[in-house]
This record gives sequence, structure tokens and C-alpha cells, in this order.
Amino acid sequence: MNTFSKIKKHRELKNYTQDYMADQLNISQNTYSKIETGGIKLTVDRLKQISEILETPIEELLSADSNIYNFNNSHIDKFYGYIETLQEDNKELTMTTVNFLQNHILHLQKENERLLSLIENHK
Repeated sequence: MNTFSKIKKHRELKNYTQDYMADQLNISQNTYSKIETGGIKLTVDRLKQISEILETPIEELLSADSNIYNFNNSHIDKFYGYIETLQEDNKELTMTTVNFLQNHILHLQKENERLLSLIENHK
């Protein structure tokens, strides 16, 4: 599930309408709708506003639900280059998110190894 879908899911869980979210963000309902469909690129500031309204950590909105990870992603250098162009307060938030995700990946790798070991021991 991508970030846009997660925003929609969390909004629906809170029983918030798109109009409500748009009012909270001081944008039109049409513009907000484009956020949920991925028609608008989110800034870190906008994502922070949305996470606060939904009372959901940014990390949860950004985290991957997939069990498939590409640990040799050649695009990671481009991402770090992007981070360097952010404003200082946005850099800190983005780096916190990146560190959280890296730690989460390590945790999942260890858990995967543990589970595979359990499976092997029960054969």
C-alpha cells in the first residue's frame, strides 16, 4: 500500500471526510482528493500536517507493507541527494524517517531469519 492509500485509509478510519481534511489543510476538496490519488506530490511539511490531523506517525504513512525489499537499490544515492536539498528542519524529519525505516528493515530481516530457523527445526 502506498502513502496516498494509507492517508485515505487512516482518514476513513477516523470517519473524516475529504472536505474536513481539506478544511484542516486550508486547501480545496479537489486538491485534497488529488493527494489521496497521488496526483499531487507531497512535501514533508504537508505530510507532517496530514499525520498530525490523522494522529498517525509519519513513519506509519511512509512504511512499506510489502514483504519484498530491494536492499541493493541503486536509487538510494538519488534519495540522499534529495535530502541534501531540503531545508534544515525537513532534513531532520526525513533523516529520522530514513533511520526508522532502516532499523525496521533490519528488525524484519532478523525476524525472517528467526522464523526460517524455526521452520527448519520443525521439519
